[in-house]
Amino acid sequence: MDIRTRYYNDVAILSVSGRLDSAGGAQFSRTITEQMAAGYFRLVIDLKKVDFVSSAGIKAMLLGAQVTRRQGGDFRLANAQAQVKQVLNLAGIDSVIKVYRNVVGATASYFPGPLTEA
Repeated sequence: MDIRTRYYNDVAILSVSGRLDSAGGAQFSRTITEQMAAGYFRLVIDLKKVDFVSSAGIKAMLLGAQVTRRQGGDFRLANAQAQVKQVLNLAGIDSVIKVYRNVVGATASYFPGPLTEA
């Protein structure tokens, strides 16, 4: 798994590629911790290049949402491909974490204005 990070104002956008499984989940959690240590508590997770999510990956996402919210931030998901989206829906992730069609919509949701799209 590979994670690339870019920033828009105070939002960290993590572009994840590969498998979000037990090995990837640990790396994912470390990256979230690193971003929070750097002062980024509002995260967007770009899932466009994620081709597999296991229960460990889902757990890592839920924990990421929990820790960012405890610090006054939040956690958004974006760009989930059909197979990954199906797994997220089955797990009920969308009842806990906001899921957006694209990174622009997810990032814009942190800022007031007319550009927010679900």
